[in-house]
Amino acid sequence: MQLPLHEHISYLERRVQTLKTALADADRSAAEKMDLRIDLDLAERALSHFRRAFELEQRLFNVSNE
Repeated sequence: MQLPLHEHISYLERRVQTLKTALADADRSAAEKMDLRIDLDLAERALSHFRRAFELEQRLFNVSNE
């Protein structure tokens, strides 16, 4: 499924927040927290990647429209 970059960014922002909330849950086991930290790290890296891609797309679009 193809989504525009801004939709990927919105999804990843929600995912990061959800994972941070889950990590704050004191009832999680150490193994669950480790899995959540890994997922959070991956989601934050993906979010950074998609934000940079979106910025590049915007710059390229602006250059081509000048």
